[in-house]
Amino acid sequence: MLCADMAPRLLAAFLVAAAALPATAAAAPVTDGAARFEVITPSLIRVQIAEDGRFEDGPSQTTAGRLRSAPRFTTSIRRGERIIRTSRLTLRWRRGATAVDGAALRVKVGRQTLAPKPGPNPSPLGGWRRSLDLVDHPVPLHEGVLSRAGWYLLDDTATALINPDGGFAPREPHQGNYQDLYLFAYGSDLARALRDLRTLTGAAPLLPRKAFGVWYSRWWPYSETDWQALLQRFRDENVPLDTISLDTDYKQVSDPVSSGIAATAVGAPGLPYSWNGWDWNRDLYPDPARFLRWARDNGLETGLNIHPSINSRDPRFAETQQRSNGKLTASDSCRVTQADSQGQCMVFDWTDPAQLSAYMDLHGTFERDGAGFWWLDWCCDGSHADAPGLTPDTWINKQYFDRQRARGSRWPAFSRIGGSYQAGFGAAVGNGALAEHRYTLQFTGDTCGSWPLLGFAAQYTAAAGSIGMPYVSHDIGTFHAVSPSGICDKDQSPILTPRQNTLPPDMYARWVQLGAFQPLDRLHSHHGQRLPWEYPGKPGQVAADFLRLREALGPYLYTLAREAHDTGLPMARAMYLGWPAQAAAYEHPTQYTLGRDVLVAPVSEPGDPATVEVWFPPGTWTDWFTGERHRGPAVKKLSVPLERYPVFVRAGAVIPTQPAVDTTPAGSPASLVLTAYRGSGRGALYDDGGEDFAYERGALATTAFAQRSKGRTTMLTIGAARGRFPGQAARRTYELRFAGLARRPARVTVAGRRTRSFSYDAATHTAIVRTGRLSTRRAARVVVRTR
Repeated sequence: MLCADMAPRLLAAFLVAAAALPATAAAAPVTDGAARFEVITPSLIRVQIAEDGRFEDGPSQTTAGRLRSAPRFTTSIRRGERIIRTSRLTLRWRRGATAVDGAALRVKVGRQTLAPKPGPNPSPLGGWRRSLDLVDHPVPLHEGVLSRAGWYLLDDTATALINPDGGFAPREPHQGNYQDLYLFAYGSDLARALRDLRTLTGAAPLLPRKAFGVWYSRWWPYSETDWQALLQRFRDENVPLDTISLDTDYKQVSDPVSSGIAATAVGAPGLPYSWNGWDWNRDLYPDPARFLRWARDNGLETGLNIHPSINSRDPRFAETQQRSNGKLTASDSCRVTQADSQGQCMVFDWTDPAQLSAYMDLHGTFERDGAGFWWLDWCCDGSHADAPGLTPDTWINKQYFDRQRARGSRWPAFSRIGGSYQAGFGAAVGNGALAEHRYTLQFTGDTCGSWPLLGFAAQYTAAAGSIGMPYVSHDIGTFHAVSPSGICDKDQSPILTPRQNTLPPDMYARWVQLGAFQPLDRLHSHHGQRLPWEYPGKPGQVAADFLRLREALGPYLYTLAREAHDTGLPMARAMYLGWPAQAAAYEHPTQYTLGRDVLVAPVSEPGDPATVEVWFPPGTWTDWFTGERHRGPAVKKLSVPLERYPVFVRAGAVIPTQPAVDTTPAGSPASLVLTAYRGSGRGALYDDGGEDFAYERGALATTAFAQRSKGRTTMLTIGAARGRFPGQAARRTYELRFAGLARRPARVTVAGRRTRSFSYDAATHTAIVRTGRLSTRRAARVVVRTR
């Protein structure tokens, strides 16, 4: 997980509360004529041009005022140039210039000379898109801050400003030229660019621990008793479950009799269809609070789907219209999805404080019943937030984020990002996407099933790291599966039967395998089949095994989430983040590392076995499933049977996982599995209460793991936990797996005492050592000597 030289620094960083950063200037600005320079970090400089002398100091929707670094720098004037030097760059500005246009500004990073200028980046890496709705193949992405050119100019000139009260204001017009730019000058150090982005725009939230387990949702009219029976099936099948999301059918229908909505038109058999209702369907949930208590008591977090409009015949409409000062308007954009021809689809202008407040107040009924988080499904409704320089998605996602935090919940908005529905799928509106990681975990929308899409989904998760987005959630298995019409278009087949929305068995298994190694793992579909027992035989068994594996990965993923929160590095990292100097790192876009040490090469072709080309970076990499070792740099074609997945771990790494559980508790794990991949290296565990904000006040702990291998001896040190928090495990049992041992151990000692509680798997070259309960306050050393 962490290399030896990075571990102490990152462990220290874990102990620093990373809540809201102060809205202060980074360092004293340098003004030179119409130009002003603010050094934020050694590789990030704000460049403002204001011919009228009116420079902007207020926070924008992009920055939110989160500037905290104050690096040392020098400035001088020589031969008509303003020169600014930091520890990372030298900036030269032609004095008297009144625009950043490619000629006035030059930057040198090490021996590399950069020529930044406004406009499209010449060589972008990664990127983002509002959604992947109706996509079944790779599509273009909007650029992020990463580029092979070694620089990025974030143009914040027109972005709306954020007022102290949380409102916004368009920028005032200027006389003469005005530019407000942030220069990222990182050269080949791509990870530095993401750290600078975090400094400028703020940290991604730390999700609750349970967010990293298994999610399930389905567009289907589940009732309270249906969920209870379904959970029992999960338990009977020994498949874990942590989070459920209720799609739109849980909501009430305004007047199903007079509306004449036929089940076969837009809903599921036997029920009318509700899109934008604002109360529970009492036929399905007679006592919603009871249902949500049951879910919580059984370890399930519950999210509710919301479409942001309201039917004029909804029982809550009159009150909401009154709260909105009568300003709600009818829209044709959601009339069809509303499916009630007698009612009008009324939409909100979220830039109007009264309408925004009335809209958010609609959520109170569900929150009082105990809803956990909100799934804002803004795909097809005409509500809007149109104002100069304001990014609509970012604006409304922030409202959900702030509301959840006020409730004491770590769950941010679960939504699309960076644009607006009115601008079209994938369209960019402003710079808001560069701030979306503050407020959102992105779901990529209603994809269709294809092998190219499966590979592109893996690529997209890593690509979104270029805007600092650590959390991306795909519909595992896709929403539409393989469209019966052969067209990825929901208008061609508005409702699918479960059999129509069934994937080819090998594609289903490969999707679940990918989900196991993604930041978030959410099974979802359009009335389809996404559960292991719905795929008989080997594919279903493989899927169940990988859902169990996903649950086991919880401690590792939670530690990566904290690292993303602290450093800006995403959980799923494109290969060029780890190996920017290796040409091959740019040639295998579907590959990524989960954290630093776990290499994932997704399968995006049919077959059992399937053939996969894998690029192994420099070093030694051990197959997660077979123990086979591969040396890089090298490209190899591997034959991968359905029951395995191409996942490899860096030599020396120590990966923390957990024993099998039905659902992951919010609190500190009492038992851990540590897998040490032979070599010399380190790992770490981050731990806290799992669902509250006490970690921001220092209520947390970290544990370092160090491995050293020499000859026939391997030594694993489990460090003492640093830090404390309520509910922290005082003692912990361990299952220690030493992978890559060519021979059976001859002697094993735990904390200086010899033990015979070990076994050896010759097929995978792994020794397994089980300990008793060890104090988390003291370091323990385990030594394995082979024959």
